[in-house]
Amino acid sequence: MGRTVLVLGDQLSTDLGALADADPGRDRIVMVESWAKLAQRPWHRQKLHLVLGAMRRFAEELRGEGFVVDLRRAPTLRAGLDDAGVDPDHLVATAPSTWDLRHALTRWGVAQVASGGFLVGEEAFARWARGRRSLGLEAFYRGVRREHGWLLEPGGEPAGGQWNHDHANRQPPPRGGVSPPAPWQPQEDEIDEAVRADLDRWEHEGHLALWGEDRPRTFAASRSEARAALADFVAHRLPGFGPLEDAVVAEEPVLWHAQLSGPLNLGLLHPREACDAVDRAWQRETDPERIGSYEGFLRQVAGWREYVWGLYWWRMPQWRHDDHLGHRGPVPAAYWDGDTDLRCVAASVADLAERAWLHHIPRLMILGNHALLAGVSPQALTDWFHATFADAYEWVMLPNVVGMSQWADGGVMATKPYAASANYINRMTTYCRGCRYDPKQRTGEDACPFNALYWDFLARHRPALADNPRTRQILRHLDRFSEEERAAIHARARRFRTDVDPEGVDPDGVAPDAG
Repeated sequence: MGRTVLVLGDQLSTDLGALADADPGRDRIVMVESWAKLAQRPWHRQKLHLVLGAMRRFAEELRGEGFVVDLRRAPTLRAGLDDAGVDPDHLVATAPSTWDLRHALTRWGVAQVASGGFLVGEEAFARWARGRRSLGLEAFYRGVRREHGWLLEPGGEPAGGQWNHDHANRQPPPRGGVSPPAPWQPQEDEIDEAVRADLDRWEHEGHLALWGEDRPRTFAASRSEARAALADFVAHRLPGFGPLEDAVVAEEPVLWHAQLSGPLNLGLLHPREACDAVDRAWQRETDPERIGSYEGFLRQVAGWREYVWGLYWWRMPQWRHDDHLGHRGPVPAAYWDGDTDLRCVAASVADLAERAWLHHIPRLMILGNHALLAGVSPQALTDWFHATFADAYEWVMLPNVVGMSQWADGGVMATKPYAASANYINRMTTYCRGCRYDPKQRTGEDACPFNALYWDFLARHRPALADNPRTRQILRHLDRFSEEERAAIHARARRFRTDVDPEGVDPDGVAPDAG
């Protein structure tokens, strides 16, 4: 008797996990569109469009290979399995990417097969992490590169003479503007039409709440599209990716970024494929000065993405409870409606509504930074990121938001909070040029709120930051301000935090036991 293979919405590959040895003459496939999942939060409609469309395409591809595929909609995943008449003794699944679902499948008695969708699985990461005093990215990343031989010289030394080229990848937007190549764009088809019609109908019937604009699909939603998107990036945008990797240009929100996170996180593209393609392109590269572009992209995929996956499993379920700074505020209303005079925040929300994606600097240094300074709950912010970004999954967002962005883990991922004043935003983005606020003023009605929020954040959290060697010197700078200026900074910051949380119990946005 054959098996029944459960395929989840982010496991869309026949090469991995339980599908790697599936036989169309013996095994059948079950896929479930869960109403409980769809109604869980007000999703960005383009996110649901991407996931549902990718699932339906994958089901058709499996049928084309001869599999019997039962793709059904049900109140819950468990109800869908029951309705499909699945015998738990013959059900096998690729291990889910979420802690809760892995435990649920274990309770149900479902056999689970390791995914293989990452370069470093969770068990290998645990072996690397166990006993280390520091879980820094750099040592992990170098180990991955050595193991796979990416961007290495024949003697094993890093291409370009160093492992890390971040220093070359932090250029601000040029005053003369930029002209990046156009991003790859998929061609929509009848599956997109059907998904769009379903979303419209379900929203009208009240089954789900949607946010964001309904626009042509941006991300690859099939295996062939994912390969085409990777090839297009390597050929046209990879060589120029590095220098402006951290820049934000209002008129060009994509710049040279790859936008491959969507298909990677759906399982349509393996990280090894992306890194191999980058390494091969480097072997053909004729300009050695471009090494920063190749290394910068490799660091994101072979380094940071793998690191986040490993840390998610290493610390779960602790990520859900981390609150080192005691922040309790709600997600600002402006993150949903864009109604704010802060041009950087308003523009980032508008771009997100338009394409369900932003690159890492608007995520971290505009929205994440603003939320950190305003005292937003890290768990509430994680839920917002999960709902609004097409490439967001729990394993992605918990470490990135709770750890990296909000420093709620107390320094597991980052040696200091990613807090910044308007000076950073003015240097690395074009938003300040058209904003009503002055990024160079700390107080006064025209002063950028980021400045008062930043300095007041440091003052409020002095007990948690005073012994940190990376923040100690900044606190000394704060101490040079006059008492009058510190009082003015606090008053202005408190006003903006109250705007974020008008009904907050604590107007300073910090729990009584924090610090």
